[in-house]
Amino acid sequence: MVDNIAATAHIALTEEERAQLAAEFDPIIESLVVTADDQLAETVNPLPVNNVLRADVVANELTNEQALSGAPEAQDGQFMVPAILDGE
Repeated sequence: MVDNIAATAHIALTEEERAQLAAEFDPIIESLVVTADDQLAETVNPLPVNNVLRADVVANELTNEQALSGAPEAQDGQFMVPAILDGE
């Protein structure tokens, strides 16, 4: 766990620092686990919850040309968008 936190925070730790932090984190994490498992009662929503679903019916279907007509750029019947990942 200490390694994950250090990597996320981009912090380089020595072995001594890792051991010290692990010793400090273990009791904290253990107390959180005990609290989450033993001391919290289950909660219930007092209001009725009903999913409202509708039929999935196709209506006003666009042709490919109609869908692409408002696109800034299209090629071979597909939307063209700027790349957001370099080299992937």
